[in-house]
Amino acid sequence: MFKLQMPPVPIETSQVLFDLSRLLRSRNRAFATGVDRIDLEIALDLAARFKTSCYFLYAGAAGVTILRHETGMSLLRALDARWNGKQSPNERARSTQSYTAEIAYGSVTRRDQRTVVTSDTTYVVASHSGLGKIKGGIGRLDPLKAMKRVIYIHDIIPLEMPEYQRPETRPAFENYLGELMDAPVTIASNSHDTDTRFRQLAGTKGWTVERFIVLKPALIPTTAARLPIRTEIETFISRQRSLFTVIGTIEPRKNHLLLLNLWRQMLEQQEDAPHLCIIGKRGWENENVLDMLDRCVAIKGSVTEFGDLSDGEVQAVMKASTALLFPSFVEGLGIPLLEAAALDLPCIVSDIPVFREIAPTGTVFLDPLDGPGWKREIISRSLPPAHDITRQVG
Repeated sequence: MFKLQMPPVPIETSQVLFDLSRLLRSRNRAFATGVDRIDLEIALDLAARFKTSCYFLYAGAAGVTILRHETGMSLLRALDARWNGKQSPNERARSTQSYTAEIAYGSVTRRDQRTVVTSDTTYVVASHSGLGKIKGGIGRLDPLKAMKRVIYIHDIIPLEMPEYQRPETRPAFENYLGELMDAPVTIASNSHDTDTRFRQLAGTKGWTVERFIVLKPALIPTTAARLPIRTEIETFISRQRSLFTVIGTIEPRKNHLLLLNLWRQMLEQQEDAPHLCIIGKRGWENENVLDMLDRCVAIKGSVTEFGDLSDGEVQAVMKASTALLFPSFVEGLGIPLLEAAALDLPCIVSDIPVFREIAPTGTVFLDPLDGPGWKREIISRSLPPAHDITRQVG
C-alpha cells in the first residue's frame, strides 16, 4: 500500500493550535476523502513536532472549544488506525458521547485559554472548515489578533466555478475566507496551480498575505499491515478483461456523464466493450448521472459503482485496471493521479493546468468535452496489441 505524506508546515512559534473540526465530525467515517487525508497528515505531523505544545480546537454549532491535548491525540490515533491501516487490538476510538460532552461543556478555563491564544501560537486549519465557519468566531477567540495564522487551501472552485457546486457553497466559502483573512496570514496551497489562483484572488480582494507556500502531498510505500480485501472486490477484479477506473465523488465537475454516455455508445457498437469501474460516493446536483447509473439498462453489467472501498481495495482495483480515467472540468489537485503514478498505471485525463503539473510521464491529455477523442483512446487501449489503432504504422 501507499500512504499520503505531507511536507511539514513551517511554524515559527513554540505553540500550535490545530483546528480539527472536520476530523472530529468525520470520526465515524470508515474511509477518508482526499481532504480528510491531508487534514489528518498535517495534524499528525504537528502533533509529533510540537508534542504537548500542540493544542486542538473544535468549532461547531455549540461554539468554539479548545480541547485537551489528550482528546485531540486520541482522535488522531483512532483515525490514523482506521484510515491508514494501523489498527491494533488496543486501539479504540473514544465514544461519541465523550467528545460531545467535552465540546458541550468546554475543556479549559479562561486562564488556560490565555496561555494558548498568544503571539507565540500559530493557528493552523487544513480543511476549509472549523473556526472560519463561525461568524465572528476567530474575533472572539483572538480579539487582539495575536496568533499567527496558516490556512491550507485545497482549491477555490466555489469562487471560480460556482456552477459546479451547491448554491450555498459559494457564499459559505466566501464567508469562511473573509473571517480568516482579516489579519496577516500564511497561505499554503496543495499545488502551484492553486497557489497561482489564490495569489490572484488575494490581490483582487486586497488581503494581506505574509507568505505563500506550496505543500504538495506525495505518496510513499507504507509498512502498515495490508488491510483485507473483501471477497466481492476480489471476484469483481478477477472477472474483468479490460477495466477502466474513475475515482472521485460523483459530482458535476468530475464529468462522469461523459464516460457513461461513451460506454452506452461502445456497448451499442461492440459486444466486447471494456468495463468501467466508478469509485466514489454519490454527491450533489447529479440527477442525470444518477438516473443513468440507476435506470440505464444499456450499461448494466458493464459499469460498476463502488461507494465504500477502503484505500487498499481502491489500490487493488487500480492495479488491475488498464488505465485511470480522469475527465474533470476543474480540480484543485487530483490525488488519484498521484496514486496512479505510484502504481505505474497509465492515465487518460483532462487537459487542465493542475493535471499538467502532477500527472506522470506518458499521461494522455484530452479536452474534457472531446467525446470522440476519449472514446478512441479507451477503445485503443482495450484492444489486443495487434489491433491497437494507435500503435499501427501508417
